[in-house]
Amino acid sequence: MLKQNETSKDIQVKIGEIFSFIPFSPNQWTIISVLVAIIAAYEVITTNLVYGLFLFVIAGAIDMLDGAIARARGEETKLGAFLDGVSDRFVEALFLFAMMFYPLPFIWLDSKIWLALLIFFGACMPSYVRAYADHTEALSHEEAKALGGLFERSERIILLVLGMSVGILISMDYFIYSVILAVILSIITVLQRIGVIVGKA
Repeated sequence: MLKQNETSKDIQVKIGEIFSFIPFSPNQWTIISVLVAIIAAYEVITTNLVYGLFLFVIAGAIDMLDGAIARARGEETKLGAFLDGVSDRFVEALFLFAMMFYPLPFIWLDSKIWLALLIFFGACMPSYVRAYADHTEALSHEEAKALGGLFERSERIILLVLGMSVGILISMDYFIYSVILAVILSIITVLQRIGVIVGKA
């Protein structure tokens, strides 16, 4: 795991070095990613799904650049890390919110309910549980930071991207199935984190 993390950081630094000549600060890159995501949400809401998704991918790529450039330039700051984390959740929630306006199939519940549940249990609750455990000192800062779980942000995004890809090619039912699965796995992850905190109390 440590070697994987080190390799990932090395790759990010190299990517940051490639783009570090562009005269934008890491925080400005973060703001740009949010602005692109807002445009992407508008495109999805106006049923330009493919173009909107393309812009969301661009927003995600830009969002990865801010941290990479900060590391490459040696400009990492606590404020930058805060803005980066907030923008990650904002862009993800914005995508799911925009999809509420797109005509999606009814599977067991209205698609808007599944999307709202994913915003709450996926984008919000895992991070909230970690942050509140740290804030209340139910866990030490290091323990809270190390809180993991079955289904975290990277897995959630991969599942949604796969579901959306199959949905565009075959049927949007598959996207809703991916959202439903993401909701279930996110709830399990939240319960896992709560269980760790209670177990250490």
